Formats: sequence, C-alpha cells, structure tokens
Amino acid sequence: MNAPPADVERRTVLVVEDEYLLAIELKRALVGGGFEVLGPAGSVNHALDLVSKKRPHAAVLDVTLGSETVSPVALHLKSLGVPFILASAVSPRELARYPIFSGVLNLGKPTDLGHLVRVMQSL
Repeated sequence: MNAPPADVERRTVLVVEDEYLLAIELKRALVGGGFEVLGPAGSVNHALDLVSKKRPHAAVLDVTLGSETVSPVALHLKSLGVPFILASAVSPRELARYPIFSGVLNLGKPTDLGHLVRVMQSL
C-alpha cells in the first residue's frame, strides 16, 4: 500500500489495544497503509491523554482493556466527532450492554489487517 504524497497530511488513527503483540500488528498495518498512529494505548487513561495532545481522524478500539472497558474513550471520541471501529473478541451480546457501541463495526479478533486498513481509509 502506498503512503500519501509528502505534501498531503497523513491521517491519524488512535489505536487502543492492551495486548502488546496485537497492538504492534495493528500499528504496523496502519502505518503500512499510510496512516500516522497515535499509541498504541493500553489503558483508558493513556488513550485519553493521547487524544488530549492530538486529535485523531479515526480510531480502532479494543473493548476490554484489562479490568476496564474502553467506553470512556469511545464516549470522548464521539463527543469530538471522531469515528471509531472495534477490533474486539467481545460477543455481540456483551457489546449490546453498552449503548456507545450500538451500530459500531466490530472487525473481531483475530483482525484481518488488510480489511482494517481498507475500513480506515473509507472513514
């Protein structure tokens, strides 16, 4: 996949994933797809801190981050008008417990990295 020309601002994607190897795979795929990556962030606080420093164009979120859920990050992104998708193994039934995730695309795990890049390019 080609990176954008030097005179075009690269779109920034926030990656929130607490599993290190998965986070690195997501980042590598997005960078290869021409994106700048914020993170990866492994916690809600880290993600919110990154967003306070630089507003992303989009985000890919894991739902479960250790003992916390990513919902505060999703709510903040929504308030900023930043689109996000999920890359989570959480079941649709469990996701339905969180209104913020209603109608949000979940690419699941393992995540098809090529599909992830195409989806991010379409946002």
